[in-house]
Amino acid sequence: MKNLKDHEAFINMRAQGLSFEKISKKINVSKPTLIKWNQEYSQEISNLIFFHSEKLIEEFKLLRIHKIESLSRTLNRVLEEISKRNFENVSTKDLISIAFSLENKLKESVSGIECYTGITESFFDDETLPKEKTVPILY
Repeated sequence: MKNLKDHEAFINMRAQGLSFEKISKKINVSKPTLIKWNQEYSQEISNLIFFHSEKLIEEFKLLRIHKIESLSRTLNRVLEEISKRNFENVSTKDLISIAFSLENKLKESVSGIECYTGITESFFDDETLPKEKTVPILY
C-alpha cells in the first residue's frame, strides 16, 4: 500500500484536473489503483475543488473591489478638478466626458452586487396565497 503522501498528492492532482495517466507517471502508481482511489477519495477531491474555487472567487471579489475603489478615487479627482474650472474653458468638456465615462465604468463594476437584508415582502400569486421573498438591495 502506498504512503499517505501519495494519497495526498493524488487528491491534489485530481482536484487540479490532472488525468490518471499523468498522475500515474508522477507518483508511480498504477491507473487501476488511481481509479480506486478516485472513488475512495471522491469527497475529498470535491471538497478541494470547492475550496480552490472559493479562493478564486474571493480573489476576484478583491480585485473587483480594488477596481471599484480605484475608479471611485479617479472619478473624485476629476470631479474636484471640474469644480475648480471655469465652464467656459474648452477642456472642461473633456473632463465632463471623462467623468461620464468613469461613472459608467463604476456602474458596471458595482452592477449585480447585492445585499440581502432579510427583509421580506409579501406578494400574491393568483391573488390567493401570500408568498414571501427576500428583498435584495441593488446598487
